[in-house]
Amino acid sequence: MSEKRDDMDLDIPQRRPSYMAPLVLKMAQVMNRIAGFPGTPGISRIAADLGLAKSTTHGILAALEQVGWVLRDPVTRKYTCGHAFRDLAQSAEISLPLVGHARPHINKLGGELDEDVFLGMFTRHYILILDQVESTKKLKVSTRAGTRLSIFAGAAGKVFLAYADQETVAKLLQENKLPRFTPRSITERAKYLAELEKVRREGVALDNEEYIPDVKAVAAPVFYGMGLRRRIVAGIWVVGLSSELTETKLRKAAGLAKEAAEAITRELSTLTGLRAM
Repeated sequence: MSEKRDDMDLDIPQRRPSYMAPLVLKMAQVMNRIAGFPGTPGISRIAADLGLAKSTTHGILAALEQVGWVLRDPVTRKYTCGHAFRDLAQSAEISLPLVGHARPHINKLGGELDEDVFLGMFTRHYILILDQVESTKKLKVSTRAGTRLSIFAGAAGKVFLAYADQETVAKLLQENKLPRFTPRSITERAKYLAELEKVRREGVALDNEEYIPDVKAVAAPVFYGMGLRRRIVAGIWVVGLSSELTETKLRKAAGLAKEAAEAITRELSTLTGLRAM
């Protein structure tokens, strides 16, 4: 295993939202393709990679060029990101009160265990990592804020699905096969649903090398609201090598993760200014 793992942006179920303006989606796909291309792609390459008609691609690129989000090289006639897009990205600020309130608690959790700790949320389509506290170890599981994970990704996926509404879970399981990330992955629907029930009973989710080989994890839910309006808004999870996270340490991590998640929940639920979270 390398010193850092930044390869968790994998195996996101290819489920699309029930509705999205088609042109907006296509423009986002074109912009993402140009920004992520190792070089400068032309219209034919962009259209082929995205399965779009060349005429549609040409129209989208013309609009993006007009607002300065892309530039067309006058010599090669190929495309790169424009100055307006760069300036927008540099000036953009991600502001989530959740991250600021959770940080002291995941810092403490990471310090007590010396394991990697993550904070993330479920966007309805994937798990999005919001923050990480890294361990001091040379070998670790490391990624960056903004990385997307499959909703079925180990302990994190279990904790979000355990507290999601039944209709959402049923739809996800109907539209997507449970992926086999490792030989230990749970791919039987009945067994997976039983695992979610266990998470609801115990308040924590475990991952025994089910998402990444030789890596274990434990996750706990963070809630916001009171009574019937209480809902899961985030999850925290501790990740470590199987050789480090022994059964004894895993139980300790489960208890501490649950305590940290409950502390964040209490803090969030006393703040009246977060009703739009």
